[in-house]
Amino acid sequence: MIMNITIVTREELTLINTIKPVLSAQTHFILANFLISCMLFVASVGIVANTLVIITYIKVGLSETINISYLALGISDLSVSVLRFWTTICFTFHLTNIGLPFDPTTVSVTTGFYPGQGFEKTTAFITAFIALERCLCVLFPLHVRTMVTRRKTIICIFLIYIFVFVPSNFIHMVLPLKWVFNPAQNRTILAIVPLRTPLRYITTRALLAYYGTILHFTALIAVWICTIFLALGLKRKAHIKRDNFKISHAQQDKQKERRVIKTVVMLAVTYLACFTPTAATMLVPHFVPEFESNRGLARISTISHMISGLLAQVNSSANLFIYIYMGSKFRNTFLMLCSKRNPRAQLIANLP
Repeated sequence: MIMNITIVTREELTLINTIKPVLSAQTHFILANFLISCMLFVASVGIVANTLVIITYIKVGLSETINISYLALGISDLSVSVLRFWTTICFTFHLTNIGLPFDPTTVSVTTGFYPGQGFEKTTAFITAFIALERCLCVLFPLHVRTMVTRRKTIICIFLIYIFVFVPSNFIHMVLPLKWVFNPAQNRTILAIVPLRTPLRYITTRALLAYYGTILHFTALIAVWICTIFLALGLKRKAHIKRDNFKISHAQQDKQKERRVIKTVVMLAVTYLACFTPTAATMLVPHFVPEFESNRGLARISTISHMISGLLAQVNSSANLFIYIYMGSKFRNTFLMLCSKRNPRAQLIANLP
């Protein structure tokens, strides 16, 4: 959204103009439209899926701390899906031609892009918090109930929303929405009127660095470390022999905890698979200057950033399927909710 302003000499400008793009205009157009269609579809799936996740976990109950974290993750992912759908619509389609009382392209910057970045990183840190919580369960199994309580979980999630999402709204201070006259439509519409002060440059650059670098790599590294630790813990527990004919309550609790850890590992692996390529895309321009927007690889850069956005949306849309596959209690509750309209789902839900 924020263009880099670089001063170049006449010779450099001539060289840049003579660089032949790697992708042809036609290929770039086809790929871009395909990715946009995929984005709208996956975002739509995310809206429906996370709404179902929220409803199901409210029905399951919030007596367990992990369910509180899952619910908070569902709320964040739902917000990501809605805002990404809104931003994609505003930037892709020529909505100005239908006479809307606002400028879609500029309005979506402060109402879609920046809040979406805030919720996207909130999802990342909640995922890291869930993984860290399970690590504590593995390290301190006898003390985890006092270390991780409902109150502490709610406070931690609240702080994540405060310190990760809230700063994204600072953009409204330097890119305020105001009513301006639009000569093309011959009427007053709502649009962004950027401040003409150095504060705008400082704020936008700070937000891009905060969300694009600091929070992104902090959450990514934390999830990588916790996921490796949990995977090693699962591998150790896989060697523990269990009596298949007589299972004590303690063994049942261990099996339940193992299923929860597997679910968390799947959530973390999905996050890592979707956001690690984004980190690579962010690092490439530091090593390949031609990857910047004013160079010969501009179209490749655009497509790679679109793919990164699509992967981020996939992460926000996949949780429902992970919960259904891994969580028996969630699956049974979900099927029972569906059985009110589908008798066959009721029969499946009653199966052991």
